[in-house]
Amino acid sequence: MKDFFTIGELADLFAIDVQTLRYYDKIGLLIPSHRNHANGYRLYKFDQVYQVASIRYLKRLGYSLEQIREYLDSRTLDHTIERLQGQSALLKQRWQELISIDSAIQRKIEFIKVQLPQVSLQEVQVKTFPDRYYLDIGSEEILYGSDVFYFHPTLVFYRENTKQFGAYLFEYIPDETELPSLHDVSVIKGGAFLCGYHQGSYETIGTAIERIRKGKGEYRLADWEVNFNILDQFVERDSSRFITEIQIPILVGA
Repeated sequence: MKDFFTIGELADLFAIDVQTLRYYDKIGLLIPSHRNHANGYRLYKFDQVYQVASIRYLKRLGYSLEQIREYLDSRTLDHTIERLQGQSALLKQRWQELISIDSAIQRKIEFIKVQLPQVSLQEVQVKTFPDRYYLDIGSEEILYGSDVFYFHPTLVFYRENTKQFGAYLFEYIPDETELPSLHDVSVIKGGAFLCGYHQGSYETIGTAIERIRKGKGEYRLADWEVNFNILDQFVERDSSRFITEIQIPILVGA
């Protein structure tokens, strides 16, 4: 076994970039045991292999370089076990968050696949829906700071001159024990809605709402609408191709 490795040999051994090892040297995380100041060549003792292995291992666990430095400088059995247990708990939390995000993304994909074939841009029709659930986001001023806005289909409540946003929980059906614990889940009560579509930017959606209301026939309608964004800025760059379904509640007894 070699006593020393050049920087290139060490990089090849761990399949990492030479520039990475140079950076570790620069910040004092992994300093070569020998350095030729005339030509800048770095040599690493064999036992420094274990240090590189530890750095790679800790990076895989999600440690920052500063945390890795602290970890390596304070290694004892008790301290290591304590730190690894803490990192394990953090990774499990992140894993749960990623699973939750993936679940939301899958619902959004399925929502688009289900809704697009139903789009008939000029047709106005009555549809009956069960209770539907969403996460209340609030006004447009706080919309873009909400993580749920980016992962779920977006819905917008229009009432007079106000807009309130929500993240639609497509195909979400809570059981009786789950719903009380999810205090941030809101519901659109089931019933009949007069429905139509708008294609284009949101600035012109008022024209489509007016067209749908004019086609109400004998129905008496609520003074608000809920719009479901089917194709929006997250899946289509051209705003003229955005598709929104407009749903206006039909009042009971009308």
